[in-house]
Amino acid sequence: MDCSYPATAQKPRTMTDRLALADLTLFPATPEQTIESRKRTFVQWARGQSLEEYLHKDAIQENDEHAANGKLITWVLAPRSDPSTLDFLCSCETFRRAALVARHSPTSPALPLAASTADVQEVTAYAVASVFTPPQNRRKGYAQHMMRLLHWALAPPAALSPSTFPTAEWGPPPDARMPADARFSVLYSDVGREFYRACGTAPGARDGWVFKLKPDVLRLTESDVAALYAHDARWIRDDLARGRSSASSSGLSSCSPGASIARVGARTLCTFLPDAGVGLFVVRRTMDFTPALEPVLPTSTWGLALLPPSASTLSDVLIPAPSASPFPFVTYTLDPRALVVARLRADAETLPALLAALLVVARSERVEKVELWYMPAALRAVAEREGWRTAERGEHLSALKWYDSDGGHGTPGGRGEEREMEEEVEWVYNEKCVSDSSCATGLLGSGTHACVVWLWLTGVFTCRFCWC
Repeated sequence: MDCSYPATAQKPRTMTDRLALADLTLFPATPEQTIESRKRTFVQWARGQSLEEYLHKDAIQENDEHAANGKLITWVLAPRSDPSTLDFLCSCETFRRAALVARHSPTSPALPLAASTADVQEVTAYAVASVFTPPQNRRKGYAQHMMRLLHWALAPPAALSPSTFPTAEWGPPPDARMPADARFSVLYSDVGREFYRACGTAPGARDGWVFKLKPDVLRLTESDVAALYAHDARWIRDDLARGRSSASSSGLSSCSPGASIARVGARTLCTFLPDAGVGLFVVRRTMDFTPALEPVLPTSTWGLALLPPSASTLSDVLIPAPSASPFPFVTYTLDPRALVVARLRADAETLPALLAALLVVARSERVEKVELWYMPAALRAVAEREGWRTAERGEHLSALKWYDSDGGHGTPGGRGEEREMEEEVEWVYNEKCVSDSSCATGLLGSGTHACVVWLWLTGVFTCRFCWC
């Protein structure tokens, strides 16, 4: 099998051809169009599979429970005069999902959401996936028009009345036999925020998909991570010296694990520092090369930070140094099928926001799961409440051998003191930032801590309620 156009297909349009939007509309794909759309996306998303394997995988998955019985629909933007053409302009997919909507009615405006009552309803919603335009059809407004029409195919008449459809500019609305039962739809964008927001319900409208990743979540480049690690090394020293978390003066809550760093019974804490290139090693180890042997990295961002309201850039919180206060952040590296956290600085209040932002990144990187190899017990409980899972690791087990050269409990020459037992020593901040995946990384070598906190991503466009 190959990616060539079937003999029955029309010759692809040239880069200069452009059809009037009013002459186009949205159609559910025929079986032949569905296969053609998958052949087109093969080039972009095959990830090493042959075309035969790629098509076979989709054929299997379309009969799985999440897609069967009409839950999966492939859509095409095609001429009104030729709805079954294999030379359609672009395509996308939707998955119909059962969803819940809770409408809270606080008994008092002063009460928090948790103190309110809620009317919980089961509704129908849609996840949008696989938006794809072949190169010869790009930059002509086709994909945007397809996504604008998708609102009219999914939304019920009570939300988008057919009488308000902009027929003067777009021609007649899509077929009245469309689903028209969605309470909401969602997608994950790989092209930034603006494109899908501009896919509105009318010409020029910007009432498309609104992005819920909070604007105070800053994505960190490699150089940002290096600058951050230089400060984090000092913050780690402060954490160990205090033995407990110190409140941040950055306008956010405490973001040093502090009192929950060590397990019960640990008298001595040890750790590595992420500065001086140590933490960046797990970024640099992912490099590949161009044919000219120029090094390239698989992505441009390697961390996330929650900035205080007064800051808009990383420099705002790192300068003036060295008085910069700790703030919540997470850094990561990419393994073949997983995003693995390299450093995490958060508390119970800020961890959920970082985990949610981390999932957005993970889906954009198209990995299968997210792993955290070290997390204090108090934070693990928070992560588990958010749906993450903790399990014993069967590989990459961290191990520690303690050499007590002092002869006593941290006191040079203190031979009269009791020698430290290895079970009294804990390797803290034991994340992936000190080594690569072939070495002993993760939690303390003690079997009670050799675990991983993880979340499977069952599909790029699957929400977090689909945990395994």
